[in-house]
This record gives sequence, C-alpha cells and structure tokens, in this order.
Amino acid sequence: MASDPILIHKHILYEASVQDTEVDIALIDRMTEKSMGREGLTLREDFSGTSLLACAWAQSKTDREAWGVDLHAPTLRWAEKNRLSRLNDEEKKRVHLLEDNVLTAQSPTVDVVVALNFSYMIFKQRDLLKGYFQSVFDALNPGGVFVLDLFGGPHSQDVMKEKKRIRAGTDYRGKAYPEFTYVWEQATFNAVNQNIKCHIHFRGKNIIPIQKAFTYDWRLWSITELTDLLHEVGFKTVDPYFEGWDDEAEGTDGELKIRKKYENMLAWICYLSAAKENA
Repeated sequence: MASDPILIHKHILYEASVQDTEVDIALIDRMTEKSMGREGLTLREDFSGTSLLACAWAQSKTDREAWGVDLHAPTLRWAEKNRLSRLNDEEKKRVHLLEDNVLTAQSPTVDVVVALNFSYMIFKQRDLLKGYFQSVFDALNPGGVFVLDLFGGPHSQDVMKEKKRIRAGTDYRGKAYPEFTYVWEQATFNAVNQNIKCHIHFRGKNIIPIQKAFTYDWRLWSITELTDLLHEVGFKTVDPYFEGWDDEAEGTDGELKIRKKYENMLAWICYLSAAKENA
C-alpha cells in the first residue's frame, strides 16, 4: 500500500532544489584567490533567507566568520532554529544573523559579499540598484569580492514553466524526504520595463504539493547594465563566469570559467565577480 504524501517545509525543499554551498564556496575561493591572493575569511550573505551559505561558510574553516542579512523576520527565526542550532558552540559564535535592510545594514567590513539566487533583482530602479552596489562596495575590504548571479538568453523572457526532478535526500535533522519535482514558473514578462514575475512550486506524489511556495517580482537586468553599474560605484574588475558547453551531453559541462565572449544560448546562468582594488 502506498504511503500518504507528507508535508515538507518549503525551506527544506528550496535548499534541496537550488542551493549547493560546496559549489558556491569553491567558486568564491577561486574569486578571492584571484583578487586578494588568498581565500576570503569573512563573508556577508545578503538576502540570506535560511542563511544556509553563512552557516556553511563558518563550518568550512575554523577561522571564517559570516553575517547573514535579511528583512524577513520569520525566515530568519527559522534559520536560527533550524540552521544556526545545528552548529557547534564555537561555530555559532562566528555566525551573526541581522534582521536589516541590505541597503543600510551595519556589519564589519568583509572579504566577500554575496547576493545569490537573483535576489538583488528586487531593486528595479537604476538609482536604487546603484545605491545597493555602492553600499556593498563600502562594506568590502581592499581586494574584496562581490558575487552575484543572473540569468538570461531568449527563454529568460518567455512565459513558461520548467520542471526538475529532485532526488530523495535527508534534511538538516537527518530525516529523509522523498523525491519531488521543483517547478520554476515565469508567469509574466513586460518587454517595456523588463519586469518579470516568477513562482516556485513543489510537486510530487510523495509530498503534499505547495503551489506558489515562493513568488518573485523582479527586473531582469542584463550583464552590461550590471557591469556598468558595478564599475560606476568603484569596482576595479567585473568578471563573468559561465559554464562551457558539452556537445556530446548536449548540455553545459559544469565548469565555470571567466569568458569574455559567450554564445547567447536559449537560457544561461552567469556568476559575476566584482573585485575591489587591492591596497
């Protein structure tokens, strides 16, 4: 007899679907080695949500410290209860969660600031986004790196749904969750102002589905726009990291490299590394 579907918290499903802290930290290490000549020690995770990366950063090395900044109090409380609580006492001392606006957040200067999962796209006006980039620049140590990701290609402007099957795994408590389907929906796109509304849904026969678990109302910024703004606020270099293409597999090869020329595939994801001049 088939078991009844179970309710899995949307944050657990989200982390399983879109986050890989080992990959993120390995890439950040490459970026800081290039900019600073060493791996970064201090990190600020903006729009930190469950603060998974901030916690993983503190766990990755005993001399690393992290700040997670987010305005949404319920998610930060979830992070404290379900993420911070999993760290040992020494690691907990090196993770600081701030309920604050990333535009005005007060934290010590750091080696790395990250704004991943396209979170900064909530800033739709150029002056507002430039103000955020300026605040990040001011929060970085000499040689520090600002890491952000973006998506593009013709399909990025389509009204569409994309499904991805997520394998069964275990959550932060070691409790198993079943296989499920992650659905990315681009619900509307306005060609006049580049505004895009997106939803994330979770489905599967073994989980209780969650429709519109997350909704995003963004402006779809281009690499050129972001690069120009980053240079305007003072960043010395802005490097785009793309995955290569594997003809045999008919997909990306998983190898992120700095590429100054890139074919405009139907859909792509890029990481930008904006580096401050090293004193």
